[in-house]
Amino acid sequence: MKKVLFLLLFGLLLSQQFAVGGTPIQIKRTDSMGNSRPMVTDISVELEGNTIEITFGSDCGAADITVETAAGATAASAYCPSTPEYVELTISVPGSYVLTIATSDGIYKGQLNIN
Repeated sequence: MKKVLFLLLFGLLLSQQFAVGGTPIQIKRTDSMGNSRPMVTDISVELEGNTIEITFGSDCGAADITVETAAGATAASAYCPSTPEYVELTISVPGSYVLTIATSDGIYKGQLNIN
């Protein structure tokens, strides 16, 4: 019985080594002057292929999300009336983008590249 339990546990740990996850995107909270501030809420952003996955781990009120090109054109947007929440945005055109998440806790920005 101990051997079976050990093999199951070992198999589970080994399978986690090969789990495929997205690429984390660093976001920073900015003030009205564009200066970086410490993160207040639990927001994580990952890029999986051409899909941006945003997870709000805490209550930060409503969230307005936009993804813009370097020229300022909106490539995708979403609105969450309440958080915690999970949002996916898919971008079909390769390029460099700026992600903006506006919440009642502040404005968070990050940059990403889609190949």
